[in-house]
Amino acid sequence: MTVQDVDIRLSTEKSEQNPQDGPRKQLRHFEKHLNLNVRGLPVSATLGINEQSNLLRGMGRDIFKLGLGQSPFPVPAPVVEELQANAHQKDYLPVRGLPALQEAVCGYYQRTQGLDFQPKHIMVGPGSKELMFILQLSYYGDLVIPTPSWVSYAPQAHIIGRHVHWLPTSRDNNWLMTPQELEKLCSNDPSKPRIVILNYPNNPTGCSYT
Repeated sequence: MTVQDVDIRLSTEKSEQNPQDGPRKQLRHFEKHLNLNVRGLPVSATLGINEQSNLLRGMGRDIFKLGLGQSPFPVPAPVVEELQANAHQKDYLPVRGLPALQEAVCGYYQRTQGLDFQPKHIMVGPGSKELMFILQLSYYGDLVIPTPSWVSYAPQAHIIGRHVHWLPTSRDNNWLMTPQELEKLCSNDPSKPRIVILNYPNNPTGCSYT
């Protein structure tokens, strides 16, 4: 074999390589350094359904989207006006939320449910998912979730490294958690704290505890 033959073989092998191999190799190298609790997490079921629905709609199919709980209604005009009027306010807000909003939340629960809270016990956040994630970070305990339930709770616990206990429900009690079932689960290890998530009203069943 001549030097020329070797050069031709090497050039042929390079031309047959997938141009995507470089980025893929870099991605695999990056994934090796991901937290083990994050690595391998599947795509969120609701996001997956939403993407598939959009794909089918793009193909001309008639699709009724039941994945994301996104309001189909426009933002109310008074809200838009207030956002425009306050767009110049750029300073960081208190970590727990605006004091006036905390007081308003306390007033709402006192008027509607007769519950007395102090503003310092109210935390305002950008959404329930982030607040629930912070709650799991702040408190120690395994997560208890009734089935069926919303799809985000268990992945959050997995990221944090918490164990998840699925509490079965049945049609006889409208797919709701019962005190007896919860007591049975906790009696296996009474000294261990647990975090119980009650999705109210239940998603996806829509059933209520009251």
